[in-house]
Amino acid sequence: MKNLWKFSLEPGKERGFLTLIILHSLDREPKSGYSLLKDIDAMTNGSWIPNKGTLYPILKSLAAEGQIQVTGTGKRQKIVYSLTDAGQETLARFRGMKGESEERMTFFKNMHLEIFGEENISVISLLM
Repeated sequence: MKNLWKFSLEPGKERGFLTLIILHSLDREPKSGYSLLKDIDAMTNGSWIPNKGTLYPILKSLAAEGQIQVTGTGKRQKIVYSLTDAGQETLARFRGMKGESEERMTFFKNMHLEIFGEENISVISLLM
């Protein structure tokens, strides 16, 4: 676990956490970039919304790699993205990394306890 926010299926090809969220969200249904931002807002209860300047380059990169595709335009000419078969396969492989994900959660739990102490154990229980 070299980087807490990066995931890798093959050496030298790391993916950030936002990429996983995008693939997960598009697995449910096609969305525009704006809809992805709204979905992330809802998933995080408003705690985190990535910057458009971060989201759109990732979408462009995922499209160039064949992980997602443009499936049309929505209301007000918004580009709609959907997951390709390759994107579904990539997402399935990441979902198969449950052990590594649990290792990261344990790390965060331990760091939280170290920094904030046992009195905040209720927050930790939410993570587990």
